[in-house]
Amino acid sequence: MKAFIITEDFPANEVEFDKRFCDEKACYDYLFQNRWPDGFVCNQCGNTDYWLTQRGLFICTNCEFNHSLTAGTIFHGTRKKMILWFKALWWFTTRKTGINALALKALLGLGSYDTAWTWLHKLHSCTIRDGREKLSGKIEIDEVYIGGQHSGKRGRGSENKLAVVVAVEKNGKKLGRVRLQVIENCSGDELISFIQANIVSGSTVVTDGWNGYNELEKKGYTHQKIVQTNVENKESVLPGVHMVASLIKRVFLGTYHGRLERKHIQRYLDEYTFRFNRRNTKYVGKRFYRIIQQAVNTMPFKRKNIILCNTRSLVVS
Repeated sequence: MKAFIITEDFPANEVEFDKRFCDEKACYDYLFQNRWPDGFVCNQCGNTDYWLTQRGLFICTNCEFNHSLTAGTIFHGTRKKMILWFKALWWFTTRKTGINALALKALLGLGSYDTAWTWLHKLHSCTIRDGREKLSGKIEIDEVYIGGQHSGKRGRGSENKLAVVVAVEKNGKKLGRVRLQVIENCSGDELISFIQANIVSGSTVVTDGWNGYNELEKKGYTHQKIVQTNVENKESVLPGVHMVASLIKRVFLGTYHGRLERKHIQRYLDEYTFRFNRRNTKYVGKRFYRIIQQAVNTMPFKRKNIILCNTRSLVVS
């Protein structure tokens, strides 16, 4: 079969999406193009020729190994039509504040809330690309706390809230890309590890002077400390970080009604990062295109893996 290359092929808007992906064949053709952008390649012997069976399996003409478009992807083992998956992918990527399981169930006409909830978590797993470019330039970084109002200790060391470290690129007053990570504590080991994994060495890192960042210069970063003695007005010290934190909490309250499982917070943060970092994309369809690319290269996982731990809910207020 003749190989072909696909480049930046996506529907620009929902009208184009509905027109293009109106049947199963169109959806599977698009999966093929994105799973094998240079044409079919057997993952056993590297041969590029195949037979296509009536069941939609691709059989290598050399070693006769069977390949399925959905095997080894988030669609692995699905019994639902691919057109439903594509609609879920479209709404997940193009809605400004995301979509919750209840809304997805209603929009797709799914029989159970559980199915919609599982699908969303599978989509969350596709939002972070391996090998993504690190942040660079001037970056604000701080820890924020997600959770409702509780009595007791506030800020660093709070036992009732979940700590999230936020890093955001700054270009003057404009915000660039972000990185978000749930952390166990605000120790130097946790914070420096996050910075090294997400920020290019040599960048300027702006903090509030917390001693957990004291080793930054030894690790190859320029460390700019802005100390604010008035802890109630911390937003004026690191406005980019606290703008992002405010937007995250707004999404959590609006889309997910403020109640989330603590063990799943990182997945929701990854989804927010995916959407925020592509907020200036000219065509909303490009976000759909990117998630499709990642969906066909993301290993499947079962529902039992999603709910493996049984932890209490986190109430955002």
